[in-house]
Amino acid sequence: MQIVRRILLAAVSLTLLMSHGAYAQAPKANGETLNIQNYAGTTGNMHAVVAKAKGLCDKYNFKCELKALNSGVLGLQALVGKTIDVSQTGTLLAAQTVAAGGDVVIIGTSLPDNVLSVSVRNDVPLPNKSNGYPAIMKDFKGLKVGETSRGAGEALFNLMLREAGMQPSDVTYVAVGGPATAYAALAVGKQIDAAIMFQPLTQLCQFNKTCATVIEMTAGEGPDAVRAMNGTQVPFVMRREMVDGNQALVQAFYAAMRDAAAWFNDPANFEELVKIYTPLISFGELPGADELRRSWIKSVIPAYSKDLSVKRSSVKAIIDFYTEAKEIDKPVDPAKVVWDKAS
Repeated sequence: MQIVRRILLAAVSLTLLMSHGAYAQAPKANGETLNIQNYAGTTGNMHAVVAKAKGLCDKYNFKCELKALNSGVLGLQALVGKTIDVSQTGTLLAAQTVAAGGDVVIIGTSLPDNVLSVSVRNDVPLPNKSNGYPAIMKDFKGLKVGETSRGAGEALFNLMLREAGMQPSDVTYVAVGGPATAYAALAVGKQIDAAIMFQPLTQLCQFNKTCATVIEMTAGEGPDAVRAMNGTQVPFVMRREMVDGNQALVQAFYAAMRDAAAWFNDPANFEELVKIYTPLISFGELPGADELRRSWIKSVIPAYSKDLSVKRSSVKAIIDFYTEAKEIDKPVDPAKVVWDKAS
């Protein structure tokens, strides 16, 4: 009996020591402030939005400040210019920046999969819609296609046209900004006929019944090449000098963002999540705005990474695809784009 007691006591002591060790090893920064990119009017950088709102950055001894920059290009420009410290951008843009001599690295994944979809105004004829992709691409001949900025979605859309036996010259691309201005150009002003865009354009179309999403790449529709690139489509990017010189801060960032992911994935926190986003996402005087916002937030939660892990094969596939499409000027080693200590 005495032996049993000793074994139990030893087990309890070991558990306490392990717990203390885990606590002692919890990542802690040194009170720094990280300026982190967010996108106004969208769910944007949900990890950082929740981490700031719930005090998770303070938990790991750093401050997180959100900076609204509504494009990946602007985010990377601000990152290189040192006005922000963490960009939420595309892997393509990160690779382009490295190819141009910018010393930035992917440190984690925000959104693993492609975030784009193709939406069309209701009065645009789509005789091949029932035949699905790629046959439906034939219906885009002669149409004006909106994208956030020139080049933002063209390489993918051009590939989709080619898979239907068409050419990029069969459409006209128009820069229309983000989802809100894209919707206005598509459904209200009718300056464009279709758009390759991220959410909430899909939700705006569904809610107002003025347009419809016909190719949902977020659900795996479209070219096989898109699925091959999934894994690290929208990463967190930092300056190499910063991550190499302050690894404790990076580890604290990881911990805060992972805690945030665990929090917003808990259904018990959904109502509070909606309250956090209510002042950040406005649909103006649109009837049913609250319902639209709730539906949108709920639908996108699963799209965000739970652990920030970087899928290096995804990074390579993206670099290979866009190098072949001549959107990356020269070959880039994926190992130079991803921080070597990223999980």
